[in-house]
Amino acid sequence: MKRLAIGPSALPGLAPRPAAGAVRAGERVFLSGASALQADASVAGPGDAAAQAHRALDQLERALAAAGGSLANVTKLTTCVVDRDFRSGAYAAISERLGAARPVSTGLVVAGLALPELIVQIDAEAAIPASPPRHTRPYDFTSWHGQGFPWHGAMVLATDDEFFLRGQTGAGLDHTGIKAKGRTLADAAAQADLAMQNLKLLLAEAGAAAEDIAKITVYISDRAYRPAVYPMIGKHLAGIRPVSTGIVTVGFARQDILFEIDASVPRRQGGVAHRRLRPYHSSAARYGTEAQPLDCEFCMAVVSGSRVTLRGQTGMGLDEVLVGAGDAARQAEQAMDNVETLLAEAGAGVADVAKATIYVTDRAHLAGVNATIGKRFGDAAPAVTSVIVKGLASPELLMEVDIVAIRPDAR
Repeated sequence: MKRLAIGPSALPGLAPRPAAGAVRAGERVFLSGASALQADASVAGPGDAAAQAHRALDQLERALAAAGGSLANVTKLTTCVVDRDFRSGAYAAISERLGAARPVSTGLVVAGLALPELIVQIDAEAAIPASPPRHTRPYDFTSWHGQGFPWHGAMVLATDDEFFLRGQTGAGLDHTGIKAKGRTLADAAAQADLAMQNLKLLLAEAGAAAEDIAKITVYISDRAYRPAVYPMIGKHLAGIRPVSTGIVTVGFARQDILFEIDASVPRRQGGVAHRRLRPYHSSAARYGTEAQPLDCEFCMAVVSGSRVTLRGQTGMGLDEVLVGAGDAARQAEQAMDNVETLLAEAGAGVADVAKATIYVTDRAHLAGVNATIGKRFGDAAPAVTSVIVKGLASPELLMEVDIVAIRPDAR
């Protein structure tokens, strides 16, 4: 694992601690979230989504060059805007710069970014494989669903080591739009059901299977939809036990989307199935101060060859007790205690972390949470992304951190 393009982070709370623009492990490149935030903590292109997207892409281009690649190696984009109206400018810039790369993508409207002036952030994944990537169901639009920007993408991009999937919603794979257009619990369940059907079909077409899923990230537009959405996930992923992170976000690419799911799908190494540590049933788990009858089977860590992927960690201790009620920094301390324990059980440590994605529910929490987490990394600079979200699994949870590490035996 090589840490590349390392420099002091301008993210609130992390400065002057180092962050890696890129961390490369084999073909895979983990990248820090990119925005118009500059080294002096000023913001380029104020109010201009296209200009901020171009500045973010400049950052990604430099980081990828340090890793031996280019923007052509981008495999997946998670693009965050703070207002749906900024999508057109941001995506027009991305389409212009990425050309024929055909990355898969997920588009979110979020509650905020590191500074109020930031309106676009691009969290990119990349790979520099020995052979060209393979695309499943590529598509081309001169105007993406009438939103005014051209887009060239695919439903799945497969490399030698991994399958990257476009975020799946309740829309048909024929691009005809959302099938359940209301905002009831039944509509949320129907969207989740179709998204999971699509996910499994796309994996089969690409040569993978649901059993290869290591992690899911579940986005919903209202916490009230959780009891409707998660049983559908449990139905389709019964017995698989991925790790998971659940995010409540402001919105999606279109107003009628209530649910979107991302899946991390590394290929089996040497034909060996992923190893799943600390399995649990969600209905027996606590989220904040209460249990939630979600009827899903998950685990705390997945080991895929040298890669370790953790469940999103919060102020919930591994003993199911909430620590730091009302104190986001204290919750971050507990989350990192959990991270250290889980990584050790998987044969890794905090110094082996390649990517950390930090979610907070209020900008007021961001600096303290970033500082707490950054202190635990010390000089072992991972790639870092920070996002302000509408909510997490329960109102008591103020932060969550996603972790991907590369075990020392890979080096």
